[in-house]
Amino acid sequence: CLLRLALEPGAVSVDGAMHETPPRLLGPVGRGPHGTVHLALRPDDDPELVTVKVIDVATDTERFCARVRDTAGALVALRLPGIAEILQPGVTAAGRAYVVAAYIAGPSLGDYLSSHRRTASDRVQLAGRLAALVAELHQHDIIHGSIKPTNVIVIESNDGPFPVLLDAGVVPAIEFGAGKPGAATALRDEQNLHAVLAGLLGDLGSLVAGSESASALAEMFVRPAG
Repeated sequence: CLLRLALEPGAVSVDGAMHETPPRLLGPVGRGPHGTVHLALRPDDDPELVTVKVIDVATDTERFCARVRDTAGALVALRLPGIAEILQPGVTAAGRAYVVAAYIAGPSLGDYLSSHRRTASDRVQLAGRLAALVAELHQHDIIHGSIKPTNVIVIESNDGPFPVLLDAGVVPAIEFGAGKPGAATALRDEQNLHAVLAGLLGDLGSLVAGSESASALAEMFVRPAG
């Protein structure tokens, strides 16, 4: 199916940035308030699947790209396995900003929870690991900006389910380019995290009500019983 998409005459591409060959768009896979996400092929020596988010809202593309590169560099230095890698920002021929990121195969958090009846243990593990990821970002002054179920991919492993956060820092870059550098804050991340965890934990959602930070939430889930 992917090969067919790649060979279709209607497939489109975007202009490159940072002197890299641009990825080839295969088709849209999602849409949010800030833009459309496409599955794409990065035509390196060993072609790889990536995602390309084309930004629909007005933003200064130079400022956007600079902020994305800063965030990407900080994430590479952190080497967090639960954060999807940002690969390349750029600008289309029509002047719209975009960002290329690693493609993470797996269901979104919402799809994961609805596909089977998940145990309380699965939910608590995911909640603790997601809170720990956000806490790690905040400890290094990185704001995610858009924590929601569709931006969390769940990977199954022998150690239980692991969350992977998509789009880390993309919304702050958009707002930075739009002249709103302080709009995305740690507080907004905390509020969004609380909402996601409350939905994830179901009847156990009241557990998160009294914890105000991602660090406190992560500590609560890993704290020994008693």
